[in-house]
Amino acid sequence: MNLFAFDLSFSDISHSAMWIVMLVLCYGLAIRFAKWTNQHILAHPILTTTTLLLTLTQLIEPDVGQVMTHLHPIKYLLGPLTVGLALPVYNQFPVLRELGIKVIIPIAVGGLFAPLSAFSVLYLLGAEPAWQLTILTKSITTPFAMDTATMLGGIAGLAAVFNIITGMIGVMALPSVNRLLQINDDKANGIVLGTIAHGIGTSKAVLLSEQSGAFASLALCVNGVGTAIVLSVLLG
Repeated sequence: MNLFAFDLSFSDISHSAMWIVMLVLCYGLAIRFAKWTNQHILAHPILTTTTLLLTLTQLIEPDVGQVMTHLHPIKYLLGPLTVGLALPVYNQFPVLRELGIKVIIPIAVGGLFAPLSAFSVLYLLGAEPAWQLTILTKSITTPFAMDTATMLGGIAGLAAVFNIITGMIGVMALPSVNRLLQINDDKANGIVLGTIAHGIGTSKAVLLSEQSGAFASLALCVNGVGTAIVLSVLLG
């Protein structure tokens, strides 16, 4: 029995390793594809990686839940990666300190307007209450969103879906919005991406410039923690 348990455990580990390697390869291909298309909005690495991984899932192991179980170890990297976002904030701290409340106000306004507007749309459409509660977490980073949605009586998996869609749309829409409003400022880009598009937006902001990444990281943390606390107090 013990030997059988060891074999089963070894099998699980090998399957996890296989899917993690495939995930990394898919992301590497997605990065190259994005560069080849000159960073076209529809060639965002997360969108391409998701498409490739879903295709492999259908070909190899159609049970998506089982695949997610194999990829579960990746989840433990979210903590260190989130902490790592503090580095650009530290490097840009003099600028952040000088601006002070001028940074916090747009984060608070954006963090309030984005979920309430989405909630209003679902409410008017007569969506299920669980969906309405879940959409309130759409603009905070995925781990916070899933935990907060569960606490509110929403759906954790749906929160992750809303989260990814919101981040993708935010990143895709930014260039057009900047052209329309004639905005060309790293600080503004960082605040918008971090507040509205959370982790996906922050990863994009880091590629734009260190200053943009710093402001996005700050917005991500302030909006994520603030929204989670406010929603938990008001609706929890």
